[in-house]
Amino acid sequence: MSRAVVVLAPLLLSACGGAPPPPAAPRALPVRVATVETRDLEDRLALNGSLRPRRQVEVVAEVAARLVAVVRDEGARVGDGEVIARLDDTDYRLAHDRARAVLAVAEANQAHAVAEKERADNLRQTGGITDKDHLSAEVGLQVAAASLLQAKAEVAIAAQQLARCEIRAPFAGRVARRHADPGAMLASGTPVFTVVDDTVLEFRSEVPSADFGKLKLGAPVSLTVDALDGYVAEGRLVRIAPLVDDRNRTFEAVVEVANGQRLVGGLFARAAVRVGTVPGALVVPPTALVREGADPDRALVFVVIAGDKVERREVTLGVESAEATQVREGLRAGENVVLDPPASLANGAPVEPQAAAVPSPRG
Repeated sequence: MSRAVVVLAPLLLSACGGAPPPPAAPRALPVRVATVETRDLEDRLALNGSLRPRRQVEVVAEVAARLVAVVRDEGARVGDGEVIARLDDTDYRLAHDRARAVLAVAEANQAHAVAEKERADNLRQTGGITDKDHLSAEVGLQVAAASLLQAKAEVAIAAQQLARCEIRAPFAGRVARRHADPGAMLASGTPVFTVVDDTVLEFRSEVPSADFGKLKLGAPVSLTVDALDGYVAEGRLVRIAPLVDDRNRTFEAVVEVANGQRLVGGLFARAAVRVGTVPGALVVPPTALVREGADPDRALVFVVIAGDKVERREVTLGVESAEATQVREGLRAGENVVLDPPASLANGAPVEPQAAAVPSPRG
């Protein structure tokens, strides 16, 4: 009986369709690809930092007085030496008048002393005056001359104090901030305005010491501001700090940017400094790179081989820009690499390449 069951088993399997079917082939994954090409690549150093006016000064009250008028308020354009506020000048005007009166008395005393000296000289020739009286006339003239000089100095001081009751712009620029309201009593040295020269702005950035040798004075710079979508300003590198900070191993670089009336101090900005050109560089789009380690000079790419499979490769990187990255080792010109490779993509996986993209040659 059991032997009959064993004999019938193969017959039943044959009647049900025979051996199990082979496993289905894995489905090809659609991917976008780009062709590895050779071209000149502009080397740029990316910097982050803030903008600040080329000059910024706190204008203070130079004399103690009450603020009576604000002539130019926040946001106003001012010329070099233009009056931007006035202080109560009553006390200083009276002091100036008093000094002028003292000067008039000193001038009169000087004239009288000169006349007395001339009279003494004439009498001395005829013997009508003693040497003592002649000497007294000479001393009187010297005292009168000294008093006149002192009176002139007092007038100059009083005039300067009176002039300081008009607060003037230290240079052509813009009033950025007002610190006091009309009617306030100001002590000498009290800040009244902040005036900035924003015709030219300075972009300041801390640069890693490893890039010290790349920067050159006068290098052209393109600058973008996050707060101004699509705005691009051109500038140049004007200063490189000759000292590296021991704590963070950075140094400061300063870029001057002409203001097109849209930039203001304090804005966060990004700069791209042109430091050179790599001729005949082998380049791929940055989206083709998979960075898994801490080494910024190495990455992984997936290369399409045999038209429908991918090979995982490690490549060595060089100069990087926003639209292209140089590959020093690991690829050849003309090979196709996968863009934005999905996390599930594995070495040897079948793929269905889409229309190839070409890295833009924009500098």
